[in-house]
Amino acid sequence: MRLVSYLDPFGRSAPGAEVQGLGVVDLSRVLDAHGVAVPSSVADLFRRGSDYQDSVRAVLVRVGAEPQHAADRGWVVREPITLLAPLGERVQTVAAGANYRSHLEEMGEEPPEKPAWFVKSPMPTGTGASIVIPASAPDKVDFEGEFCVVFGRECHAVTAEEAMDYVGGYTIINDVSARDDIPKLAAATTPEEGRWAWTTMLLGKQYPSFCPMGPVVVTADEIADPGDLAITTTLNGKVMQRGHTSDMLTSIPELIAYLSQFFSFAPGDVMSTGSPAGVGVARKPPVFLRAGDEIQVSVEGIGDLVNRLVGP
Repeated sequence: MRLVSYLDPFGRSAPGAEVQGLGVVDLSRVLDAHGVAVPSSVADLFRRGSDYQDSVRAVLVRVGAEPQHAADRGWVVREPITLLAPLGERVQTVAAGANYRSHLEEMGEEPPEKPAWFVKSPMPTGTGASIVIPASAPDKVDFEGEFCVVFGRECHAVTAEEAMDYVGGYTIINDVSARDDIPKLAAATTPEEGRWAWTTMLLGKQYPSFCPMGPVVVTADEIADPGDLAITTTLNGKVMQRGHTSDMLTSIPELIAYLSQFFSFAPGDVMSTGSPAGVGVARKPPVFLRAGDEIQVSVEGIGDLVNRLVGP
């Protein structure tokens, strides 16, 4: 399934699904018509478990087989559609850092002894939404296209061997970052200076709108091998990042096993897996985002996350 959240006519987030040949189907209407309980959000769909998801999948197969009937019943969402962040509610988003070999090389860094991680905004924005350049840090806003895991089950303290059983699906984020404190991190000469520089550097990732997500969540059954996907980021049509999930230093099962020792992931929570080479700060000269720019992150099998920059 390709699951979305969209803005309904009343200005609320509503769950939907992309169905080939139809577009976006209103899950609330179509499930109610088929006697299946209606989820409050896409995240709630994952909370309801695999048997429930199988019921939703079966309904969507039937709907796709009779497209005219679906259109006549008013189950198809009319254009234009405003897509929101696909989980449809606040979710925990934990991101791996320094996890692509090519990115480590471009930044001149050695592989970390253990996976690096940080937390992103719990309220992401969707494809088509604006990335707002903060007035307090307007000069070094950067992009990082990332492939993400969406958890389908409660996940805590699992092994790498069982980790993929907890994956419900996949999506994309753009780990937008204000890079103003990168020089302080490089110049740190004491552990204390390094700790404070690292902290303030991570704060540059937390501004509102700095976690675009989407356009969809693709359920795990639709992607045979998440370790074999192309990932591309373009800025105003020019390719900036061209990578592959096979370049990860720590694999998806290993990341889940490590981070789940500390975090308790709920269904609908997101784990981002890092970014390949090509980020703006590593270029010579550096390339940072400006008002009017369009940034697009594309992952094979998922789609295109597209956002424009607006100035302070």
